[in-house]
Amino acid sequence: MTPTDWRQFLQHYSDELLKADERQIRLPAEARATKWMGYEPAPDAAVEAAERRLGRRLPPSLRTFYQVSNGWRATGFFITDVLPVERVGWLKDRDPHLYQLACQTEASDRPFKRDPDGSRKREYVLDQGTRVKRSLAISSWGDAAIWLLDPAEKPHDAEWPAGRWASWSPGMEWQADSFAALMRHELDSSVRLRDKPH
Repeated sequence: MTPTDWRQFLQHYSDELLKADERQIRLPAEARATKWMGYEPAPDAAVEAAERRLGRRLPPSLRTFYQVSNGWRATGFFITDVLPVERVGWLKDRDPHLYQLACQTEASDRPFKRDPDGSRKREYVLDQGTRVKRSLAISSWGDAAIWLLDPAEKPHDAEWPAGRWASWSPGMEWQADSFAALMRHELDSSVRLRDKPH
């Protein structure tokens, strides 16, 4: 998405969240007053400093998002926010406890039932262990949930798969092929939950 695409999408996102009442989604007073869940754009220097700190170039849709808004105040029902670029960080630094859980999953040697060739276990260890362990944390903890992006084993210029780790899921759910797709998914699910009959 271009910066213009992001701006239009994020304004729509803001408009949809503002239709929820305070019992559904707690929104900052400033966001309600300005009708905007975002912030000022991140300076280019801040994005470049974050990339030097992380040792990786941010994926395209996240990088472009920061050109429009340096963070996001509320995403919906389960994730509190998108962190400003200065605060995104590798999971091992931002949440050592979850990182250790991922390490334990990766190192597990217990076989799965009804898994004669070990493929189910290998997939589980990759998705719940290896990929989580190397992830970039881009949100604060919400409702016992956090957003992660998987940079893959080696640096590349493509998008990074994205998803939510939640204690009630349980575990990691890789929901989207990019940060932009994750935001779209979260908006769609938030609107459905908001409009669900009580």
